[in-house]
Amino acid sequence: MVITRNMKARATSVSHRQSQQDPESPVKKFFKLVLPSTMKDKMMRIPPRFVKLQGSKLSEVVTLVTPAGYKRSIKLKRIGEEIWFHEGWSEFAEAHSIEEGHFLLFEYKKNSSFRVIIFNASACETNYPLDAVHIIDSDDDVIEITGKEFDTEHKSKKRPRDIEFDKILHDVDVMQVLKEEEEDKRVLRG
Repeated sequence: MVITRNMKARATSVSHRQSQQDPESPVKKFFKLVLPSTMKDKMMRIPPRFVKLQGSKLSEVVTLVTPAGYKRSIKLKRIGEEIWFHEGWSEFAEAHSIEEGHFLLFEYKKNSSFRVIIFNASACETNYPLDAVHIIDSDDDVIEITGKEFDTEHKSKKRPRDIEFDKILHDVDVMQVLKEEEEDKRVLRG
């Protein structure tokens, strides 16, 4: 049997379509344009294809993480076949000054965690300034973002492990100073 280019193209096309429908497909990224309804409804819909391929892996609460490392837990809302970022979404949007016309790129990491890159209306990635978020003291690895007001009380608060780390750094500095003083004494004696 002679295989022609058309036969190869049809076979490739069929196998490509089958791999796209595979529920184990590695679709990990999607983007969303922030529409007026997103801001008005205070929730954002996850694209249907992503839901079809990855929706069963998502727990009731997901974590959004920005490139600056800020994390926010968002409760999902399931309506029929649709899944929406819901409770916590409007606070995340407000904390990052997300507005109509912004473009968001979501990358699913695992364990219901998404990395979110935010592009503003100029089509450039937004800055993620520290003073645009409100960090709540927490003993776990999740830093909660709650709004634009960043008061000095929370600025000065540290998690217990950060306080412990500061103590260790202080002890290392003290030991270094003592070591340098001892070396200076040896040089003067010697």
